[in-house]
Amino acid sequence: MIKNYIKVALRSIFRNKLTAFINIAGLALAIASAILIFLFVTDEISYDKYHTKAERIYRVTRSFHSQEGEVSLRLANVAPPIGPLLKNDFGELEVMARTINFGTVIGLEENGELKISNSEDNVFVAEPNIFRIFDIDIKSGDPLKAIERPFTVMLSEKAAKKYFNSENIIGKRLRANNAFDLEVTGVYKDFPKQSHWHPEFLISFSTLENDNIYGRRQLETNWGNNSFGTYILLEKGADPKKTEAAFPAFLDKHFGNYARANWGVPADWVASKSTTLSLQKLTDIHLRSHLDDELETNGDINSVYMMSVIGLFIILIACFNFINLSTARATKRAKEVGLRKVVGAFKTQLVGQYLSESILITFFSLILALFLSVRGILWLNEFTGKEISMNIFSNIALIGGLIVFALVIGVLAGIYPAFVISSFNPALALKGQQGSATGKSAIRKTLVIVQFSISIVLIIATLITFQQLAFLNNRDLGYKKDQVVTLSYYEDLNNTYDAFHHALTQSSLIQNVGRSSRIPTGRLLDSYGDASVMKGDSLVSIPMNLKSISTDEDFFDTYSIQVAAGRNFSKAIPTDDSLAFIINEAAAKAIGWTNVEQNIDKDFHYADVQGKLIGVVKDFHFESLHQQIVPMIFLMRRDNYNRLSVKIAGNSLREGLAHLEKTWESFLPGRPFEYEFLSDRYRKLYEAEQKQSQLFTTFAALAIFIASLGLFGLATFSTLQRMKEIGIRKILGASVGSILQLLSKEILILVAIANLVAWPIAWYSMSRWLDTFAYRVDMNPAIFVAGAACAILIALVTVSTQTIRAALGNPAKTLRYE
Repeated sequence: MIKNYIKVALRSIFRNKLTAFINIAGLALAIASAILIFLFVTDEISYDKYHTKAERIYRVTRSFHSQEGEVSLRLANVAPPIGPLLKNDFGELEVMARTINFGTVIGLEENGELKISNSEDNVFVAEPNIFRIFDIDIKSGDPLKAIERPFTVMLSEKAAKKYFNSENIIGKRLRANNAFDLEVTGVYKDFPKQSHWHPEFLISFSTLENDNIYGRRQLETNWGNNSFGTYILLEKGADPKKTEAAFPAFLDKHFGNYARANWGVPADWVASKSTTLSLQKLTDIHLRSHLDDELETNGDINSVYMMSVIGLFIILIACFNFINLSTARATKRAKEVGLRKVVGAFKTQLVGQYLSESILITFFSLILALFLSVRGILWLNEFTGKEISMNIFSNIALIGGLIVFALVIGVLAGIYPAFVISSFNPALALKGQQGSATGKSAIRKTLVIVQFSISIVLIIATLITFQQLAFLNNRDLGYKKDQVVTLSYYEDLNNTYDAFHHALTQSSLIQNVGRSSRIPTGRLLDSYGDASVMKGDSLVSIPMNLKSISTDEDFFDTYSIQVAAGRNFSKAIPTDDSLAFIINEAAAKAIGWTNVEQNIDKDFHYADVQGKLIGVVKDFHFESLHQQIVPMIFLMRRDNYNRLSVKIAGNSLREGLAHLEKTWESFLPGRPFEYEFLSDRYRKLYEAEQKQSQLFTTFAALAIFIASLGLFGLATFSTLQRMKEIGIRKILGASVGSILQLLSKEILILVAIANLVAWPIAWYSMSRWLDTFAYRVDMNPAIFVAGAACAILIALVTVSTQTIRAALGNPAKTLRYE
């Protein structure tokens, strides 16, 4: 029986090559897309789940609130005293460990000569208990003792190979920041890709107790430095919500008392109203955490949902093609069904026969899809930056899942046509009366509308995404990002900076050089609280969160940031480096000033310093356009510079970089010359949006192609059904255009209806996406019209390829064909 089913199914497939090709090609593309999307989603949701205690591991996060109660800052890290105090106050905390990430220069010396020197970003200071919380695969060394002593370090396999050739490296030494030596005490396996952090160096936390590095007192009392990643392992059965509910009282007890004793806050000040602590589940960090200081760029659960929905849409479109073509062909197989019924075939046998055809087609599609997926995985890895492998033949679960998937798709796609075909009346079918299929066209029309609705939504989403990206790239940022090169600033330059600056700028290749604590395209994480300004004859505190940036006198000129009132910092005025402040227009507006000029050179109190406000700069977009321009204050703090910005002149980029490198090596021979273009940093701000645009474009094209395949098949079949009508109309004098209009009219009406369905869906979904930007384009109705025109044009071209051919045919042959 099964053998006969397969034989008949194969004959039917080869007898109807065009229909079979459309179904197999459409399903293969859809299944290949589903496989790739499944691999992507599986990889995304697997982050940090490899830890055996993942369900009990949490990260402590901290938020700051304005006086109105709004969250002004969300941090993934907290102050150093918080971890030990939590462990002391909460018995359900089984283990607590702190880390802090920083970039530094790691060097290897041999015989007093620097052999290797690299700037490393994934350097972490960590407490030994980190090994009791996370599953870290140790290759050599004792995890509980390796980083107990000060100035000891464990290396990842990658770092060990980078700095040492020998296998046994325990006891060897590395030079950190050209300031102190680190003894290597072990090696651990590289963290999996599916981890929210990837430390390559784990330095002992006790190293920080050295007063020249951080100091024990700072670790115990510094509530302002929120740079410490704090992880906890809860005891089995502990309720994290119950623990979290006790955090306000914890803050009021410890932070409140400390602030009243040391920061001079009022006696009635409530700590838990200005800052809050939360517990964040480890497995939520990658997809559900978008805090202001994440260790690495995280994924987004919305992207996972979007990819899953797109995959489902493409599968549905391919299945709809299958159903449409199969039900359309049902009338052509009426006599076959009638004969089978007359000779005794049962309905269940007919259903089984046509389901076997459907399933066989899906298995052909699956084989083709596997080949397409092997090629597609290369694109997926390049697109996402991942290293997803597709070991199909070694993954029994995946093979089993694909087989079940093909069976389900085959049954779902073929069950309706099978029941339609098997329900024909044999007497009517043998007489050539195919009215038994009447009424089924409504289903086909509905499926065409759904197909094109999905395609139009993707077209509109693609166009709006392109429009928003063009807006981001063309918007006036308030500063010039082109030709600006940024580098790390090292304290080694402090004593020789004037000479370094002179050596650079004496060349016409370099326009300007400036120093700052942060640079545009970064996040504004630093603040010393509120400011006090002159109102009348007294200083009045202004309740606003001023984001602070330490700059020198050349910073604004380097970035071409314009001064709106007053003046810039000046070397000629000695007090500028300690008593001068500059704010932006947003800060002046928040203070309530209408005439800024009147407040220049007035007393201004900020960061425990009472100085003078010397200037106001025009607003500029320091952060991405996802964020509003916030009140900012600029001050000169020479011990707080972290970045160097160099403006290269005109078109002399290569020569300017060469001059910069030569000067750098002259003044900083032990520091690696590593630079980055600010324009590249700006582009990376919207990398997720760029990829989303590519994603929409790719899958919109794929969805339209699959839908067009089905439409082509339906147009072909419909044209064949009406060949006699076409011949008669031509004999009676009908033009090719009138015949084309006649045959295309129904499809165009369906696509027009699809537009009416798609527009509100696209409007709603893209409105939500645009709402994630503080600065965005307005959705232009012309985009929706363009999407409609694009869909109608595609449908018209698809249908016309067959109808024009039929209309141009010889009517005599057409009538003889009938």
